[in-house]
Amino acid sequence: MNILKATIVSIKQVDELMLIFLDAEGIIFNSLVLKNSPENEFEVGMCVHLIFKETEVALATKESIVSERNGFISKITHIQNGKLLANITLDFFDNGINAVITKGALHGLKCKVGDEFRWFVKANEVTLQRI
Repeated sequence: MNILKATIVSIKQVDELMLIFLDAEGIIFNSLVLKNSPENEFEVGMCVHLIFKETEVALATKESIVSERNGFISKITHIQNGKLLANITLDFFDNGINAVITKGALHGLKCKVGDEFRWFVKANEVTLQRI
């Protein structure tokens, strides 16, 4: 699981759907949250953990343009090859972000340790946890 510390900077709400904007290391993340329980009572200024699965992190070349709001460029620090999948570790302000991709995607993108790649995660795959 990927976990980053962040601060809520803005919340836009329509009915039970909240789009929450968060600052993690000076970079703005987005999270889509359903407001349907007491643990989803978030407010501006609150510190939270951003939590998202390795399988929800996608990679693209630095030049790629994607529709995802949570897209950031980071350097690959480690690659662990498996038979079908590869676990890529990226450095996001000294936080290790892990992405699990297929070996075919690893070779197609020509990923190497030290290369910079764009990584992104869909806003609806980012979970918030109160700190």
